[in-house]
Amino acid sequence: MIETHMSEALTISERIAACFGINAARALAIRPLYKAKLAVVHLEHSYDSSEHTIVLPADDAFLVMLYLVDVDHCDVLPDGARTPRKTYSRGSMCLISLRNGAAISVRGRFEALAFHIPSALFVELAEEAGEPRIDDLTTCRGIDDQVVRNIGAALIPMFDMPDEVRDTLLPHIGLALSAHLAHRYGRSPIQHLSGTGRLSPLQEKRIKAYIAANLSGGTPVDKIAEACGFSVDELCSGFLNTTGQSVSEWISSYRISRAQSQLSRTGETIARIAEECGFPDENELVATFTRVVGVHPAAWRSSNRH
Repeated sequence: MIETHMSEALTISERIAACFGINAARALAIRPLYKAKLAVVHLEHSYDSSEHTIVLPADDAFLVMLYLVDVDHCDVLPDGARTPRKTYSRGSMCLISLRNGAAISVRGRFEALAFHIPSALFVELAEEAGEPRIDDLTTCRGIDDQVVRNIGAALIPMFDMPDEVRDTLLPHIGLALSAHLAHRYGRSPIQHLSGTGRLSPLQEKRIKAYIAANLSGGTPVDKIAEACGFSVDELCSGFLNTTGQSVSEWISSYRISRAQSQLSRTGETIARIAEECGFPDENELVATFTRVVGVHPAAWRSSNRH
């Protein structure tokens, strides 16, 4: 068994590459807002059939791993125990906190984009971009995130672009990635309603952004409340007092609005739009859309294509 550790003398990108036993890896450094830098590292290596343990030390940051090939690995727990080995499919991603460090055991071919995102970037996102404060991100393993996948696809050609072209694009892509992670996976500190029982503008923005970012996966009220720092009762009463709609009413309305946007702007199938907007299936979207809007989605699309 081989172990690789980071060296503090190296840059973030070099340290991540060194962890994976890679001497030189292509990397991008992105400063989306102010001082905090987001690092993107293209990791590619072929390990033999024996286990290779990769150790990432504690860091006030998060790591997103977007797999570019099917990858076979397991997590190594703090006590040395290993989770069951799993194949992470190409295009899937993992998101973990590095607050307590992390370790995996990998074998075979490995290729991925590693995104190192310092916690300071989410502080800047709140202070400089007016986003709600985020204290943590939800750990995810092997999930499909189309936004992260698309951002990864956009970044790969940029490793070979001229600096003057790349440097104008990277801050916008870095900001889009960090905002998406905050909206979809962010966990807010404990929140309270104002004396009037209403949400603050930032609280309302955070709740709606979380719902929008998680629409395709379903949005149960208890999960919304947990992610946004409220009890279920406070969330429901505060949302109703602020918007005039219950959470479920707003979600239903937003699903139709999102479906209309997708129908008018894209060529995606109605089945795909149903999935992205959180409907159980195409038939449910058609029935709900027809009842609310008054026409079948296909007929509405024909009259409203942009």
